Amino acid sequence: MRFDGVLPEDAPDPRLEQARRLELMPIPIVGLVPQPSLEDPDVVGIQYGHDSRGYNEMSASITYTLWRNPADRSDPMNLAQVDEQTRRSIEDVPPWPRPA
Repeated sequence: MRFDGVLPEDAPDPRLEQARRLELMPIPIVGLVPQPSLEDPDVVGIQYGHDSRGYNEMSASITYTLWRNPADRSDPMNLAQVDEQTRRSIEDVPPWPRPA
């Protein structure tokens, strides 16, 4: 998978290929038990290495969102402190169309 350039609007969902690779893991992938302060956005990262004999290493990582105040997700306490340049880059809409 490459992470440079601009994805076209009709680009396939990269999570489908990632899910296929996760099925190759020889051991189960486990996460944290459900908790009010944690949200599982269903983001799993996978890293792997292979050679002419096949896969020789694999690892997976699970991402969670931590809510400092899970009862009120709009509470400013839940937001990270970012500088003005970072805030602008987050809010800026790119001039090219984005995949669904």
